[in-house]
Amino acid sequence: MKEKDYTKERQLTGNIIIAVLTERISVKKGLLLFPKGCADPSVQAAWHALCHYEADEDIRAKDIEYNNQQIELLEMIAFAFKDGSPLPQNIIEAYHPYYKDDPISYETGLKGFVKKFLRFINF
Repeated sequence: MKEKDYTKERQLTGNIIIAVLTERISVKKGLLLFPKGCADPSVQAAWHALCHYEADEDIRAKDIEYNNQQIELLEMIAFAFKDGSPLPQNIIEAYHPYYKDDPISYETGLKGFVKKFLRFINF
C-alpha cells in the first residue's frame, strides 16, 4: 500500500508558520488554518510546536534565548515544509507525548475542535 503524499499539507503548514512569525496572522488564527483532519505526524508536530509558541509567550518575553530557540524551531519546520519534506523523527517524537490522539482532528466536527482549542488556551 502506497503512503499518502502530504506535500501540499506540509507546504500549507509552512506558509502558515511563516505568516505567524512575520505577524501577518495571529498564532490562534494560524492554528485554526492548519489542514483539517491531516494524519501526517509532521504536521501534527508542527501544530504542537505552534501551540507551545503561543502558550509560552510569557516565558519568551522574559528569556530571550528561549524565545530565539522557539523561533528557530518554527523557522526550521517552515523551511523543511517548503518542499514538502517531513520533519526529522526526533522532532516528531518530542511532541508526541503532548497528545493522545490526533491534535487537529476534525472528525467530530468543528464544534469539537473549538472546544478542545478553547480548553487548551483556558477560555
